[in-house]
Amino acid sequence: MQSDPAFRAEILIPEKRVLVLAVEGTLDISTAAHFKELLFQSIGQGARQVIVDLTKMSSLDSTGLGVLVSGVKRAAKGSCCLVCPDEAVTAIFAMVGIDRLVTVFASRRAALASAAAATG
Repeated sequence: MQSDPAFRAEILIPEKRVLVLAVEGTLDISTAAHFKELLFQSIGQGARQVIVDLTKMSSLDSTGLGVLVSGVKRAAKGSCCLVCPDEAVTAIFAMVGIDRLVTVFASRRAALASAAAATG
């Protein structure tokens, strides 16, 4: 699924009851609406765990951050997590409190392991 050449998001289902929303490129005002639609669709699909993988995200503005916050607030507690190895971005997550709403993992592998244990 693609709406902007600088943005790409893909929904993957690597295992039963786990959904990964992988984001690539810029998450900003021009791509936030498309990302929000995909994020809310992912949350609404009934997966026990939704993993939003931001590993290949190149930049994030306040609009993209706002969509992330609204998405994790919409998800049932414990049913959503983020993957973000970028320490500068995770510092922003801590500053705005996203890390108090969801777990932020440094790798998709760690997030999948946690999801497997939770949905076990």
